[in-house]
Amino acid sequence: MSSLVDIAYNKIRENIMTGVYMPGTLLSENELAELLNMSRTPIRSAISRLESEGFVSSLKNRGIFVKEISFKEILDAMEVFLFLEEFSVDSVIEKGLAFNIEELKTYLDQQLAAEVEDDYPSYVHSSMMFTRSMITAANNQRMLQIMDSVKDKLIHFGIINWKLTPHQKHYSANLLNKAVYEAVCTENYAEVKRLCKEAYSKNRERFIRSGIQ
Repeated sequence: MSSLVDIAYNKIRENIMTGVYMPGTLLSENELAELLNMSRTPIRSAISRLESEGFVSSLKNRGIFVKEISFKEILDAMEVFLFLEEFSVDSVIEKGLAFNIEELKTYLDQQLAAEVEDDYPSYVHSSMMFTRSMITAANNQRMLQIMDSVKDKLIHFGIINWKLTPHQKHYSANLLNKAVYEAVCTENYAEVKRLCKEAYSKNRERFIRSGIQ
């Protein structure tokens, strides 16, 4: 049974993450069970896991509601990321640690390639992994756990926003992470922190200006 739950959970979560099930969509246990060719029992368990993660909510006698991630939740996650990035830079400076430049370059190259191919989901995932690689430099597993607990919300938000705003310019993290990578390579850590803080401030201002709530 657990394997069926995992299959249901992974498939439904993937469809939520990629915007197949957009925020506001009302799902049915029966329809999901039919789609995945399984009974409602593993579907119900999968939905329970997704509900605990904040992606859906069960509405009595109505179905499963795909939740919209709020501006406040995204802003809180961005603030956490900024703190973790700055702490990681400080750790590298103060403790003699080092960023994994080769790994950063791999994720940066993946980002740039995704823009050329207009593969936004791959781009936003690679961008998030670039940030995670930066945070790994602090050698603090708890920090990575904190990041991992919120990064999928940011990935989801980014993909949904991309789908809803095709007229807007996207892929902005490519220029940011390219500049961060170059600053890391030259050990200009003050510039790394400046770039991260500036990016946070610009994104926050953009969200407020666009009326995202």
